[in-house]
Amino acid sequence: MPLVATFRVDWFRVITDITRTGVTLYELASEVGVSKSTVHGWKSGAEPKHGDGESLVAFWCRITSRGRDRLPMIVYRQQFIFRGRAG
Repeated sequence: MPLVATFRVDWFRVITDITRTGVTLYELASEVGVSKSTVHGWKSGAEPKHGDGESLVAFWCRITSRGRDRLPMIVYRQQFIFRGRAG
């Protein structure tokens, strides 16, 4: 019975990586097209809407010169997969 992990983007680290390059939260919010308080919410654990998340990822890739495959990820859920017997 294998253990399967589900991952999600670590938005805190994504935003932190961006701000470490000198981009302010205000500039980041403007780039993504949301308010600064929305960016604060994402940094505190909220999930961005899909389109906003895609914009944030694209900006992260451009600012850090890394590909999507290098996005900071965290384990979201782990579960055992049970397989029934056939026949």
